[in-house]
Amino acid sequence: MKLDEYLNTVTEQIRCIKAREMVGEELRDHVLDQAEAYEAEGMFEEEALEKAIQDMGDPVETGTSLDRIHRPQISVEVLVMIGIISLASIALHAVLAAYTSDTSGAGYGYLSSHILYTLMGYALMFAIYRMDYSILAGYAKQAAAVFLILVLLGFHFAGVYINGARLYIRLGSFFAFMPVMMLLYVPLFGGILYSYRGERYKGLGKILLWALVPVWITFRIPAFSQGVVLWGTLLCLTAIAVKRGWYQVRKAPALTMLGVLFAAPPLCFLGMGILGRLTSYQMMRIQAFLTGADDQNYLTVQMKGILSGSRLMGGSTENIARIVELPGYNNDYIFVCLISAYGLLAGILAAALMFYLVVKIFRISFCQKNELGMILGSGCGIVFLLQMGISIGMNVGLLPPTAALLPFFSSGGSGIVVSYMLLGLVLSVYRYKNILPARPSGRVARSAS
Repeated sequence: MKLDEYLNTVTEQIRCIKAREMVGEELRDHVLDQAEAYEAEGMFEEEALEKAIQDMGDPVETGTSLDRIHRPQISVEVLVMIGIISLASIALHAVLAAYTSDTSGAGYGYLSSHILYTLMGYALMFAIYRMDYSILAGYAKQAAAVFLILVLLGFHFAGVYINGARLYIRLGSFFAFMPVMMLLYVPLFGGILYSYRGERYKGLGKILLWALVPVWITFRIPAFSQGVVLWGTLLCLTAIAVKRGWYQVRKAPALTMLGVLFAAPPLCFLGMGILGRLTSYQMMRIQAFLTGADDQNYLTVQMKGILSGSRLMGGSTENIARIVELPGYNNDYIFVCLISAYGLLAGILAAALMFYLVVKIFRISFCQKNELGMILGSGCGIVFLLQMGISIGMNVGLLPPTAALLPFFSSGGSGIVVSYMLLGLVLSVYRYKNILPARPSGRVARSAS
C-alpha cells in the first residue's frame, strides 16, 4: 500500500474532520522517520518505506483507535464543579431572599434575576464551548479594535452615571456593567499576543499599547479594582508568552519590566493619595485601612464583627439580619453572606472549591499542545484568581473596601454572564485539545500593524 493511500484510509476512520489533517501529518512524519531509520540500516528506499508502513498496522484498526482519541471532549470534572458552585450560589441567594423580602420586598426579585442570569450564563457557556477558539489566531486585532470602539461609543452615547461613575451602558431595557464586561477583552488580548510571535522589542511595545487602552478605559469609568484585575491579567499573560519564548527579546529584562508595570496601579493610586488627587471618601478608606480607625472604616468593622460572631457550622439569623442592611451585601460582600448563612466551614469549602476550579483551569491550559489554547485558558484562570483574591481579601478585612465580585456567586447579570462565558472558553480549549495542532492553521501570519 502506498503512503498516501494508507494515510487516506486511516484518516477516513476519524469522524472529526478538523483532526484529520493534523493526524495525517503526524503519521506521515512518523512513517518517514521510521523509513529513514531502515535506510540507515541498509534497506533500499522503497523497501524501507513499505516496511515502515507495515509497522503502522492495519489502517482501519489504526484509524479507529485514533478516532477514539481525536474527538471533541468535555471536562466532566469542570462541569461537576461548576454545577455544585451554581447550586450553592442559588441556595445562598434563596436564603438572602427569604430575609430581605420581609423588609424590602425585593429579595425574591433578586433571586429570580440571579437564577435567570445563571441559566443564561449556562446557555452562553455551552455555546462558546462548541465554538472553535482558534479563529482568534487570525482576527484578534480586528476583534479587539471593534470591541474597544463599541465600548467608547457606548460610553459616549449610552453611558449611565451612578454616583459620578459611568458604570453602565444601557442597551434597551438591559444595563451592561462595563467594568466586568471589559474582562471579555482578555481572550482577544490572548489572540493579540499570539499574533505577535517572533517579534522583537518593537512588537512587545505594541502589545503593551494594546494592554494600556482597555485598562485606561476601565480606570476612566472609574473602576479601580476591575482595572487592577484587567491590568494584572494582561501583564501576566504577556509574561507567560515571554517566558515561553514567543518573542525575540531577552527574557530576564522583559520579565523585570513587566513586574514593575504590574505594581504600577497601586503605586500610582497611593501617589495620587499623597498628592491629594483622590476624592475625600477614597482618602478616608485608605487612612482607615492603614490606621484601623473604626469611625472611618465602618464596612470593614461590620465585616469583622459578623465574621467573629459566625458559627463553625450553620447560619446565624442575627448576622444575616445585620449584613442585609449593608449596601452591596449580595454583591461585594457575598462571601460574608455565605458564612453568615451556612457557617465558617461552608465558607472555607466554597473558597477551596473555587480555588480548585482555578487550579483545574490552569492544568487544562498548560497541558495544551496548542499554544493559543494555552494562553486563552490561562487568561480566564488569572481573571478568576484575581477576582477571588480581591473579593475574599476584602470580605475578611485584608484589603480595603472596594467593588469586588466573587465569580458565579455575586449578584448582577453582567458579572454572572461574563464568568460563565470565560469558563465556556476554557471548555472550548479542552474540547479541542486532541484536535487542533500545536499552532492553529489558517490566517496566522503577522500583519505589519
